[in-house]
Amino acid sequence: MLHSHFSWQAVFMHINPDHFLQTENGRIINAELNRLAWQRAHLALSEALLATPKPSRLYLLIGAQGAGKSTWAKSTLLVEPGAVIFDAILVQRCERESLIKAAKKHGVDVVATWFTTSLEDCLARNQLRPDDEMVPENAIRNVFKALQPPRLSEGFTEILVVDAQASENAQSSKD
Repeated sequence: MLHSHFSWQAVFMHINPDHFLQTENGRIINAELNRLAWQRAHLALSEALLATPKPSRLYLLIGAQGAGKSTWAKSTLLVEPGAVIFDAILVQRCERESLIKAAKKHGVDVVATWFTTSLEDCLARNQLRPDDEMVPENAIRNVFKALQPPRLSEGFTEILVVDAQASENAQSSKD
């Protein structure tokens, strides 16, 4: 049975369909479970948008697997705990449309957070993941090819470009 080993508060603020694939024995992925995970993520977003107080903004994370999205989400929530972050690849505009509409319906600003991490870095980071979280290389390459850059005309209030490699280099130079 799928379950969550983290609080609902965390789910509402950092929403990732992959969280709903976790089991006691690790992440399990198949077409049906993936479909259910996306449904649960959309439901979690709806509940978060209805929360009181209203979220300060919704960040939609856009980028390939291994781009640094989940790491960015965790650090952002430390400094902006009132935000809601939807953490998924969201490479196609059609994948983002319903999420943007839901936020706008509730008067919540939507920020596109576009990760420009190189394909090589995404592939290298993927190799560092636990076995049950590793993504097939061809899937990452396909996401890279399919990526549609976000546009303000989609309904975003702002587009934030994140170069995860530059962030890592800056952090390394501080250590």
